[in-house]
Amino acid sequence: MIIRLHQALSSFITYIIFFYIFNFDKVSSIIISIIVGLICVIPDYDYKIYNWANKQYENINKSKILKYLLFPYYLFILFLLKLFKHRGFTHSIFPIIIFFLLGLFIMKIFYLFSLAFLLHIIEDSLTVSGITPLYPLSNYKFVIPILNNRKNRKLQEYLSYIIYIMFFVIILL
Repeated sequence: MIIRLHQALSSFITYIIFFYIFNFDKVSSIIISIIVGLICVIPDYDYKIYNWANKQYENINKSKILKYLLFPYYLFILFLLKLFKHRGFTHSIFPIIIFFLLGLFIMKIFYLFSLAFLLHIIEDSLTVSGITPLYPLSNYKFVIPILNNRKNRKLQEYLSYIIYIMFFVIILL
């Protein structure tokens, strides 16, 4: 799913939840919606982290001496490669649980991170690629194939504009 559609859906759904269900005032609901809309793209940074770690791995593997000299770094890179495969850990229920617990015990803002990650993985479950909700414990894939990332990019762009318009209309009501 494209970033713009993630942001539009997450902002729209968050506004509905906070304004209509939790009865927050309009301004607070708008601010919270914008914050969640910004946070909801974080799970997709796994792709960038994975690509960076993969380049580091290739560079270290060019020389056995480097692998031994940089062994702790090498282990760290292997850890990143395992943890941050695209739609891996960041697209599982574990960050949601971690952020929820951080919100419970440390700062309330982490509840918004938990909500943003939850909305993100629900949205990604609607694509043909799906999600692995229990990764790294299980590679079980959950898919509700409504959107095809490769074939329906234009459709996703149009949907994001429609949802943004709906978001602004509902704010004005």
